[in-house]
Amino acid sequence: MAALAAVLAGCASGPTVPQPTGPYPETLAEAPRSVPLGHELHWGGRIVSVRNLAERTVLEVLSYPLDGNGRPQLDTTPRGRFLIDHPGFLEPAEYGTGRAVSVRGRLLGYRDGQVGGSSYRFPALAPDDLRLWREGGAVPAYRPRVGVGVSGGSRGTGVGISIGF
Repeated sequence: MAALAAVLAGCASGPTVPQPTGPYPETLAEAPRSVPLGHELHWGGRIVSVRNLAERTVLEVLSYPLDGNGRPQLDTTPRGRFLIDHPGFLEPAEYGTGRAVSVRGRLLGYRDGQVGGSSYRFPALAPDDLRLWREGGAVPAYRPRVGVGVSGGSRGTGVGISIGF
C-alpha cells in the first residue's frame, strides 16, 4: 500500500516549469551591457504588435513577471518591453495584439524604436521556446490528477483510486 501511495504521489506532481531567468527587459533597456549577447532569458507578457517581414515575424511584447507556471501575470505592473524575433511566419490572427505569450530564448541584441513619441531601446530575443497562453487562466499543460474515493453499499465498503488527465 505504501509503495502504491508513493507511485501515485509521483504522478500527482505537475511538469517542471523553469523559473524566469535574467533581469527584466526594462533593466536591459537601461543597461544593455549588463547581460552578454547569447545569454538565455525567460520572459513573458502581452503582445503589443505583430510585424510579418519577408523571412521572420517580430512580436513587440509588454513584459510582465511570470508565475510559477511560466505564465505572465498580467494583473501586475509591466516591466518594460522587448521583441521576439521569430524566424518564419506567425499568424497575426493567432498571435494578435493583447494575447499573453512567454518565451525562452537567447539575447540577440538591441533595436532602437518608438513607444508613442518616445525613443525606446528594445532587447530582442531569438526564441527557443515560444508559448501562447489561452484566456481565462488555463495553463496549456496537462496535469495528472489523483483521486481517492470511499463508497458503501449493501455488499460492503469499497475504496477506489483514480488517475485522470
